[in-house]
Amino acid sequence: MSGLVKKASSVSRAVSESEQLCVRAFCRCNSGHYFQGEFCPFDGWSSKASKELADAVRRLAALGEDLSLRTLRGAGVSTDTLEHVLVVQFGARESAFEALAPKEYVVDGKPQPAVKVSRALK
Repeated sequence: MSGLVKKASSVSRAVSESEQLCVRAFCRCNSGHYFQGEFCPFDGWSSKASKELADAVRRLAALGEDLSLRTLRGAGVSTDTLEHVLVVQFGARESAFEALAPKEYVVDGKPQPAVKVSRALK
C-alpha cells in the first residue's frame, strides 16, 4: 500500500499524512449490504465475520497499521471472513461513507437485482 497511508482507526479508516485519503473496510451482510462495524445499520444484522473484522480493524488502528486485505489477513482475519470484506480507499474523507446498499449488481456482464444474485454475493 502507498506510503501516504499512515494508520487505521477504530471505525475502519486510515488517514493519510495530508488527511486526504480515507480507507474503510466493509463487511457484507446477508442482505447484500456492505457496512463497517459489527452491525448492519440497515437491518441490524451481525455475524461472526462482522465482529471479527471490526475487532481486527480496532487492533490495526491501535498498532498504527495500514488497513488493507493483506494487513487484515496478517492480523489473523479468517479466510471465511475475508470472503465477505470489501476495502475501499477514498480520495477524500468527505467522499467516504459508512454503509452501502446496492440494489443491483453486474455479474458476468449481466445486470441482476440484488435479491436475485447468487448466494456467494450475499
